[in-house]
Amino acid sequence: MPARRQLTMRQIKQMLRLAHDGVSSREIGRTLGVARSTVQDNLARATAAGLTWPLG
Repeated sequence: MPARRQLTMRQIKQMLRLAHDGVSSREIGRTLGVARSTVQDNLARATAAGLTWPLG
Protein backbone atom coordinates (compact mmCIF):
# COMPACT_ATOMS: atom_id res chain seq x y z
CA MET A 1 0.00 0.00 0.00
CA PRO A 2 1.53 3.32 -1.02
CA ALA A 3 2.24 6.03 1.52
CA ARG A 4 -0.34 8.80 1.80
CA ARG A 5 0.92 12.12 0.54
CA GLN A 6 -0.73 15.27 1.73
CA LEU A 7 -1.90 17.82 -0.79
CA THR A 8 -0.72 21.37 -0.44
CA MET A 9 -3.19 24.21 -0.01
CA ARG A 10 -2.19 25.41 -3.48
CA GLN A 11 -3.15 22.02 -4.95
CA ILE A 12 -6.49 22.02 -3.11
CA LYS A 13 -7.31 25.52 -4.35
CA GLN A 14 -6.36 24.57 -7.89
CA MET A 15 -8.47 21.41 -7.60
CA LEU A 16 -11.53 23.44 -6.52
CA ARG A 17 -10.98 25.99 -9.30
CA LEU A 18 -10.61 23.34 -11.99
CA ALA A 19 -13.66 21.41 -10.76
CA HIS A 20 -15.67 24.64 -10.82
CA ASP A 21 -14.55 25.19 -14.42
CA GLY A 22 -15.92 21.75 -15.37
CA VAL A 23 -12.63 19.88 -15.75
CA SER A 24 -12.92 16.10 -15.17
CA SER A 25 -11.43 14.41 -12.11
CA ARG A 26 -9.09 12.47 -14.37
CA GLU A 27 -7.73 15.63 -15.99
CA ILE A 28 -7.42 17.39 -12.62
CA GLY A 29 -5.44 14.40 -11.36
CA ARG A 30 -3.11 14.59 -14.34
CA THR A 31 -2.61 18.32 -13.84
CA LEU A 32 -1.82 17.97 -10.14
CA GLY A 33 0.08 14.70 -10.39
CA VAL A 34 -2.29 12.76 -8.12
CA ALA A 35 -4.72 9.88 -8.63
CA ARG A 36 -8.25 10.44 -9.87
CA SER A 37 -9.59 8.85 -6.68
CA THR A 38 -7.60 11.35 -4.60
CA VAL A 39 -9.24 14.18 -6.53
CA GLN A 40 -12.71 12.68 -6.06
CA ASP A 41 -12.14 12.08 -2.33
CA ASN A 42 -10.91 15.61 -1.73
CA LEU A 43 -13.72 17.20 -3.75
CA ALA A 44 -16.23 15.18 -1.70
CA ARG A 45 -14.58 16.37 1.53
CA ALA A 46 -14.63 19.97 0.32
CA THR A 47 -18.33 19.67 -0.51
CA ALA A 48 -19.07 18.17 2.91
CA ALA A 49 -17.17 21.04 4.53
CA GLY A 50 -19.11 23.60 2.48
CA LEU A 51 -16.10 24.80 0.48
CA THR A 52 -16.80 26.13 -2.99
CA TRP A 53 -14.95 28.16 -5.57
CA PRO A 54 -14.37 31.08 -5.35
CA LEU A 55 -13.25 30.89 -1.75
CA GLY A 56 -14.22 33.51 0.73
